[in-house]
Amino acid sequence: MSERNMLGKGLDVLSHLVDHPDRPMGVSEVARAVGVPVSTAHRLLATLVRQGWVARTEQGSGYRLGSYVLKAADSVHEAFGFNDIHTVLLNLSDKVRETALLGTLIGGEFIYLDLVHGPGELSVRGSMGQRGPLHATAIGKALLAGLPTVRRNELIDSLDYEKFTRNTIGDAAALRSEVEQVSSRGYSISSDEYEEGVTSIGIGVELDHDPGGHYAICVAAPTQRTAGKTVNRFHDALVTAKKHLKVAGVSPR
Repeated sequence: MSERNMLGKGLDVLSHLVDHPDRPMGVSEVARAVGVPVSTAHRLLATLVRQGWVARTEQGSGYRLGSYVLKAADSVHEAFGFNDIHTVLLNLSDKVRETALLGTLIGGEFIYLDLVHGPGELSVRGSMGQRGPLHATAIGKALLAGLPTVRRNELIDSLDYEKFTRNTIGDAAALRSEVEQVSSRGYSISSDEYEEGVTSIGIGVELDHDPGGHYAICVAAPTQRTAGKTVNRFHDALVTAKKHLKVAGVSPR
């Protein structure tokens, strides 16, 4: 295997561990996941362990993310100005008294970059780094609405349309129509589509530090608390947050 291919496979190994942080991975499992022989997986993991990206479990039979990942995460937070962004989310969550989230596209999914949970035990929960479907969530629909038409249609046609609830959008034509409505009215909504009892409202946002990037924010709440004029109140709060995010996230000089 060439040096370039080895580098690519090493990154595949790291990505696989990032996607499954809840449990250690054995060598055979890693090998199957990235499509390499077990001997190659051994070499890749050994290199990542030496660099601190990966660590052996205490029993020595598995691998997990290493401490250098934390250092990298801190560097990303600083470079992207996430302290300022987090403050905007804090203010948004405080204003609506619900969970506020920021996400971006990664392949055919979204990933949460930051979030602030709403107060109380009944607030919607999530986690940074969590991924989710584009077709069943407000943040996913808002991200799709912000894409150039050709890329948007290609992505919509490539999704698998897994049904999470009876309200989940089930095909490309329905999602395309929904995203067109999002573009027209300026915000997205998902009501009991990804999770029963959860409604979210989202809008696309821009960050000055990454003018070509695609980001969205949303407010997520128990469906029972989104009746009447609540959606309008959430939308107004999101628009205010969007204005603040436009100038947040500038890399420190």
